[in-house]
Amino acid sequence: MMRCKRKYLHLLTLVIVFLLIYPGNLDAKKMGSLLVVEKQDGQVIEGELLSVKENSLLVLTSGSGNGVTIDINGIEKIKIKRKKKFGKGALIGAGVGFLIGMIGGSIDSNHHNESEGPGIGDGFHMGGIVGVTFAIPGALIGGIGATISGDYKTIQLKGKSPSEIEKIMEKLKKKARFKT
Repeated sequence: MMRCKRKYLHLLTLVIVFLLIYPGNLDAKKMGSLLVVEKQDGQVIEGELLSVKENSLLVLTSGSGNGVTIDINGIEKIKIKRKKKFGKGALIGAGVGFLIGMIGGSIDSNHHNESEGPGIGDGFHMGGIVGVTFAIPGALIGGIGATISGDYKTIQLKGKSPSEIEKIMEKLKKKARFKT
């Protein structure tokens, strides 16, 4: 009886770990990139890129929820919303914070230990402790900075040659929800 309960406990633990690793909806479709399309007539259309045709974009507008076909020849520029990279920024911030704390802690510890005589490894040990302490705020600052910076990538279409526009359209196809 006890062995059966342990099996279920292990199974439940495995399910919880899996859900923590992959919290997304397993049935969810990949979303297309979020765009802000500025047309040559001054109109601005915001929404999700659904598909890219030869001479047009199909965008699901955020305001009305309707699909809008936009002729590529009438577009001034396209702004593509970049994905947030909190994790990458946090990792870099933690590394920088750790190094700053490590160096500062080592120098400070060595400075205080001069009157007591040489202590092998004291500065390195204290630097490690201070480094870990500085890594936490460094991670927060780095993560927030990465989230805030670089919201949109702008692609200018007006004045581009047909071959350049074709290359841009190929890149946009990779960012669409539906590949056609």
